[in-house]
Amino acid sequence: MKKLGFAIVGCGNILSSHGDGVLGTPEAELICVVDTDEPKAKAAAEKYKTKYYTSIKDMLKDPAVDVVTIALPSGLHMNAAIEAMESGKHVISEKPLEITLEKIDKMIAVSKKTKKYLAGIFQSRFMDSSLSIRKAIQDGQLGKMVLGDAYQKWYRSAEYYKSAGWRATWELDGGGALMNQAIHAIDLLMFFMGEVESVTAYAETLVHKIPVEDTAVAILRFKSGALGTIEGTTSVCPGEERRLEVHGTKGTVILTGMEKILWKLEGQPVKEEGNKTEGGVADPKAITKKGHTAQFNAFTKAILAGEVPPVTAEESRKSVELILAIYKSAKERREIKLPLK
Repeated sequence: MKKLGFAIVGCGNILSSHGDGVLGTPEAELICVVDTDEPKAKAAAEKYKTKYYTSIKDMLKDPAVDVVTIALPSGLHMNAAIEAMESGKHVISEKPLEITLEKIDKMIAVSKKTKKYLAGIFQSRFMDSSLSIRKAIQDGQLGKMVLGDAYQKWYRSAEYYKSAGWRATWELDGGGALMNQAIHAIDLLMFFMGEVESVTAYAETLVHKIPVEDTAVAILRFKSGALGTIEGTTSVCPGEERRLEVHGTKGTVILTGMEKILWKLEGQPVKEEGNKTEGGVADPKAITKKGHTAQFNAFTKAILAGEVPPVTAEESRKSVELILAIYKSAKERREIKLPLK
């Protein structure tokens, strides 16, 4: 069996999701980990029984590496991705793909120029629950879509924000509760409901002593004509499971956490399926790794088949653009239309 060699760049909190994702992919092999902090890189290498580098440049010289998976602070994704693609490696990057549209567009341009694939990690799309809801909408089981809502009312402690200097900074995190935590719910909402036409929002810092938002609400108008809302926080104690609600003229579906679905379809008995999966409500280390593993499997299979991997850079760009539109609306106190100019 042909396998792709993976290198993980960044050995922070998200390392285990990437590492387990690679190890859970039959056609993938973990070649190495990379971190400028040598003790951290060495510990990760020992955990995964692989080698380590303290320099991206040195790692990129390794002929066994086919794919670079980026697990760095959000505002450092572009340079690492471009360097990897220009060295002949495919790239799959943790969300957000980057924190500005300008940076993302540069990454896309290099991907096209080098003919190397670039994908963003949005693992919630790969859960069976998410796929079944999307299929039901596409098959018309919910009728005409009327309303789509995403609620990610999570909590993060002051200790969490102090645990790394890049957290909750505009320069490296790109924002707060929306750009770091709720971006998965926002991506999933558009996965179900389609693209957004305009947004009106508030984004405030109500609890934590941080320069970015810990509480945000937004009202959406989708291109389809449907309406929707987003609530994203790291300020609500003790935090609630993420919830997405989609409503059409023939039914309603509610997704709680990652896997629990409540189906209320016209002419059918109410049905509940799946289990409630803790998804990092108050502890980011509690997030399930199922989705990462599923996406790494899909990414690897696509590359080996010579096909475009799912969640392209262009697709990953959409959630960042919507979040930036929410920030712009909150700052300027007016409705913002998409695409941003």
